[in-house]
Amino acid sequence: MDQQPQSLPVNSLVFHTAFWLMYWILASMQDVVFISQFKDTYNLPTVLGSMGVVYFNYYYWIPKYLIKQRKPLIYIVSIFTIIVLNSWLVNVFLREFISPKDYYYSWEGTFTLSVDTVVLVAFTTAFKFIQQWHERNNYAVQLEKKNLESELEMLKSQINPHFIFNTLNTIYFLMEQKEDERAKEALLKFSDTLSHQLYDYNKDWIDLGKEVDYLENYIELQRLRHDEELLELQCELPNHVNGYVIAPMLLIPFVENAFKYSSNSSGYKVGVKLAVKNGELDFTTENSINQNSRNQDRVGGIGLKNVQRRLDLTYPNRHKLTIEDDGETYISNLKIKLK
Repeated sequence: MDQQPQSLPVNSLVFHTAFWLMYWILASMQDVVFISQFKDTYNLPTVLGSMGVVYFNYYYWIPKYLIKQRKPLIYIVSIFTIIVLNSWLVNVFLREFISPKDYYYSWEGTFTLSVDTVVLVAFTTAFKFIQQWHERNNYAVQLEKKNLESELEMLKSQINPHFIFNTLNTIYFLMEQKEDERAKEALLKFSDTLSHQLYDYNKDWIDLGKEVDYLENYIELQRLRHDEELLELQCELPNHVNGYVIAPMLLIPFVENAFKYSSNSSGYKVGVKLAVKNGELDFTTENSINQNSRNQDRVGGIGLKNVQRRLDLTYPNRHKLTIEDDGETYISNLKIKLK
């Protein structure tokens, strides 16, 4: 499974505590040298005053004037006024209730605290916009993922009735030819394929061995339908492919099209070959071309159009599909790096 996008730790109590502790330590290292009154308050009232402005700006003023209303000039003037007013009130508080010394009567204390607060506000404002960008990016990623999942489900649902339609045609053809035993055998094979669809089709992944069994059933259905004297069928499917999974119903459209577009009254051939080596699936279908179907879109039928899109969604950068068409023979080769 893909990892979920990580959120910035802005709501973490540890993050906030660490931030303000670091700020208090750095500010105190400066003030203990330059401000003789530092030991009267240990800089805590000024830190708390800055905290009030920062949180007010971060959670209310930025969303109101920059994000929603987009009024940067009003924001800059107002936040600067708030910072100066806050610094003056903090110094009045220190002067009246904590340390009534000359430093707090002057504008020097107000100016110093204002500068410190401006730096904090600028830093946290930048962080706010980084957080906004991160959240919007996460939302876009999640939305794209949901859209891709919905598209993939739509593509899978299109393949399902397409295959059933083709298989029912096969059984109808046998019944029309009064091939009762072969029709019964085809119906049993069709039952197995329906079971595969009902229990495995809606899964993200199935055992590759089940997909191979499904291919064998489908090929047998086609063999029952077609005249053995006309059909030259070569099928090489492995007996054991344990340990690998694949997206369900991914390979069958290639086989469907091989039978569909090769069939004619003068003889035709179909070849299906599947091998797995070092975790890579190598799947090839080959068929002669019925010249009467030359003008039909062999590559772009519902089955192969959908499977090409499913490959892009399910195996991005992990598959390679090549098509060869010399006018007489049509060859498709699919390589997938399996899970």
